[in-house]
Amino acid sequence: MAVISTCASLKNGQDASCEAPVRRYFQQVDLINLTDIDPTSVVITTPTEAVPECAYNVQFSLKEGKTGYSYKGPETGSSYKGYFDKSTSDLGFVQYKHNLQMLLVGISEEAKCTLDALSKSKVVAAIQFTDGTVEIYGIRNGLTTVDFTYDVQEGGGGAAIVLSSLDTAPENLVPLVYKSLVEGGENADFDANFANPTPSV
Repeated sequence: MAVISTCASLKNGQDASCEAPVRRYFQQVDLINLTDIDPTSVVITTPTEAVPECAYNVQFSLKEGKTGYSYKGPETGSSYKGYFDKSTSDLGFVQYKHNLQMLLVGISEEAKCTLDALSKSKVVAAIQFTDGTVEIYGIRNGLTTVDFTYDVQEGGGGAAIVLSSLDTAPENLVPLVYKSLVEGGENADFDANFANPTPSV
């Protein structure tokens, strides 16, 4: 029998008949080492039975002196995007596999270093819609590369790489909307790679 949360009941519909849908992401992603996020700073807000309003967001800060890393592609491209898959565990719990696609190019030592690091680490990914909304992927368990073929000749100089939740460590929530600790500071934080500089002495 499926487990049903009383805090996740359907509470409203949607009327998008007059909306102009946001269709694409800026072709840039900030990747943050999961271990560089201060775990005590992570605050996730979701609807509860007591506070049922629709809120799916996260606040966090990095450890002192840590920063995320920016990866950018051609502005007119479509290689950078986020998406997620829903499934149900054997115990009936809803779970989500987060996926983030990005472009890597070149055969330099730097490119090889990046590919190897992404394949051996766990990262949290932040990607921005053209309306300014910043989405966070993998905040709980991180993302790593899925199996890939890196063929620069056939790929026009690079390859689209997908970072995903591990099958053994899915997320229990959809990708969340980032909320800055400074009101209205989401885009500034994204542009600064969420850096938390070491204070001057």
